[in-house]
Amino acid sequence: MDYLLIGRKLEKLRTQIKQRQYKRAEEWEGSDVVICSNPSKSQLLWIGEQNLVIRLQDTEPRRRLVVTKYSMELSWLFNELRDIFFKIFDFVNKYDFYGVLAQAALDYIYMNEENEDINGLLSTVLSKARKFLKND
Repeated sequence: MDYLLIGRKLEKLRTQIKQRQYKRAEEWEGSDVVICSNPSKSQLLWIGEQNLVIRLQDTEPRRRLVVTKYSMELSWLFNELRDIFFKIFDFVNKYDFYGVLAQAALDYIYMNEENEDINGLLSTVLSKARKFLKND
């Protein structure tokens, strides 16, 4: 695994975010994470159905629904991080990775409810991705 290359790609993403050069992508759904701006009835039912799951993952195995007006930009970041980290993923740790990223977004949104900022949101999530690399 070329951790140096991954680190460079993460630094490039950090620069893009800092310079507000992010893009928009289709709203993210995968690995027990949904990112959207306006949850559908089926998404609300999905998040309400937190089944007891026994998994090998390190994080709490649960579904996460991230509702933000920046859903398309956050989805872009998730796509970029997926492309950077894809060689590290397996059938277990992808749930840890996306769960940690989604939880970071949820925590940021909760703590900044009145002043949610796109750069703050994206930078917070990117910071969690960097920590995942260090723990691998």
